[in-house]
Amino acid sequence: MTVSATAPTAPVPTAPGRLPLLGHAVPLLRNPVQLLQSIRPIGDIVRIRIGPLDVYVLNSPDLVHQVFASEAATYRKGRFYEKFRPYQGNGLFTTDGDEHQRQRRLVLPAFHRERLRTYTDVMRQVAADHCADWTPGAALDICAEMYALTSEVVAKVLFGGGLDREQVAGIQAWLPVFIQGMGRRVVSPAAWLDRLPTPGNRRFDTAQRRLRGLVDDLVEAHRRDSGDRGDLLSMLVAARDPDTGEPMSPARLRDEAMTFLTAGIETVSTTLTWLYHELATHPEVEKRLTTELDEELGGRPVTFDDLAGLPYTRSVVRETLRLHSPAWMLMRRPAGPTTLGGVALPAGAELLFSPATLHRDPALYPRPLEFRPERWLDGDTAPPPFLPFSTGPYKCLGDHFALTELAATVATVTARWRLVPVSSRAPREVAGAALSPDRLVLTARRRDA
Repeated sequence: MTVSATAPTAPVPTAPGRLPLLGHAVPLLRNPVQLLQSIRPIGDIVRIRIGPLDVYVLNSPDLVHQVFASEAATYRKGRFYEKFRPYQGNGLFTTDGDEHQRQRRLVLPAFHRERLRTYTDVMRQVAADHCADWTPGAALDICAEMYALTSEVVAKVLFGGGLDREQVAGIQAWLPVFIQGMGRRVVSPAAWLDRLPTPGNRRFDTAQRRLRGLVDDLVEAHRRDSGDRGDLLSMLVAARDPDTGEPMSPARLRDEAMTFLTAGIETVSTTLTWLYHELATHPEVEKRLTTELDEELGGRPVTFDDLAGLPYTRSVVRETLRLHSPAWMLMRRPAGPTTLGGVALPAGAELLFSPATLHRDPALYPRPLEFRPERWLDGDTAPPPFLPFSTGPYKCLGDHFALTELAATVATVTARWRLVPVSSRAPREVAGAALSPDRLVLTARRRDA
C-alpha cells in the first residue's frame, strides 16, 4: 500500500539505517523491537520507512494518549489491522468506528464480573488437570505446555462442552501456524510474497482453512441449540442488536470466535511462559509468591474472590506484562489531516506505537530491564503509563479475562510445582503476532517433595 504525504510543518527525524527501496524493512523483520527501542531517544515522533510507506513512530506517552484515547474518535486503526482482516475477518480486533462500538456493546456482557467468576473455575480446573500430568524431574517445554494449557481454557470458555478431543487437538495444532503466519504478513513489505506457493504459505493456508471450518461447525451447532450453555459463544448467539433486534450473522460469530481464539491464547500463553522464566531466574520472587499463596489460600483451590487478596501474585503478573509486553506494535491512522506534536500529518498517515518499548523506557520505569514486581506495590507515586492491552475506546475487551486467567493459573500451578532452569540460556524474543520467547525448557519439581 502506498501513502501520499505532504511535508510536515516541523522536522521529523528519520531513523538511521534506511536502505534504498526497502527502507527499514530488513531490521523491522529481523528484530523490530530492537529497532523501535533504539529510536526512542531520537524524538517524540520518528519516521521509519517500510518499502515505499512512511510510518511515524510515536515515542511520547502524551502523544500516545492523545491518539489512542483523548482524540481516538478522529483516528482509525490503520494498516496493521487491515493486513489482519483477510485472515481474521471483521471481529472486534479489526473493526473500528461505529461498527466496532456497536459490536463491542454486543460482546461486553460475556466479560461481566459474574461471567469471570464462572470462567475462573474453568481456568483453575484446566490448570490443575494439566500440571497433574507432569513428572517430577522431567524437562518441560514451557512454551508448548503453556500453549496447550491456555488453548484448552479458551476453547472451553468459548465453546463450552461442545468440543471433542479431536477438535481441541486441531486448535492446538493449527492455531500456532495461523498466528505466526499472520505476524509475518503484517510486517512483510510485499504482499505478493505471501501468495507464492512455498511450503510455509501452503501450511498457513491449510491452517486457516481448517480453523475456519472447525469454528463454522461449532457456530452452527450453537445456533441450532441456542440456549445459554454458560460459554462465551452461546452468549454471542443470543445477543441482539439493541437498535434492530437482529442477531449476529454466522460470519460475524465466526469472526468474533476467531478473534478470541487468536488473542486469548497467544497473549496469555506467551505471558505465562515469560513469567515462569522470570520466576526460575529470580528465586527470591518465587519465594515471596509462594509464601503469599500458602498464607492466603492454605492449600485450597483459588477462586475468583481470592484474587483481590493476592497483591503480590497480581504484581508478578503486571511486571511480566510490563517487561514482556505481548503487544509490541499497535497502529493508527488519522481520518483527516491533523497536526500531532507540531507535525502536520495528512489523512491516511500511518502512526505506530510500541507498548513493549514504552514499558522499557528508563524515563518512565527506573531500571526498566530488571524484573521487580515490588515496583507495583509502591502506592506513594503515580504509576507510569501501563498499556499491555492498549487504551481508549479500542482497548482490548478481554483484558480482565486475561488478568484473571494469568493470576488463577499462576496460583494453581505455583502452589504445586517449582520450575527450575535446565541451563543458563535466556529465551530470545521473537516478534510475530505477539512478542514471544523462542524456547524455554524448565525442570518440574514438586513443592511438597
